[in-house]
Amino acid sequence: MENNTIQNTTDKTLEAVKKALDEVKYGEIIIKMQDGKPVWVDKYERERVG
Repeated sequence: MENNTIQNTTDKTLEAVKKALDEVKYGEIIIKMQDGKPVWVDKYERERVG
């Protein structure tokens, strides 16, 4: 059962990363891990001003 849960979490994380890759033009995408499992996807968008 735990393997299935880990796979679901991984699948959701990959979907979030794909979405972030489509949205971020300049910046960072960070995957936060806890106990060997992805728990959060952060995206930081930068904007060039000069």
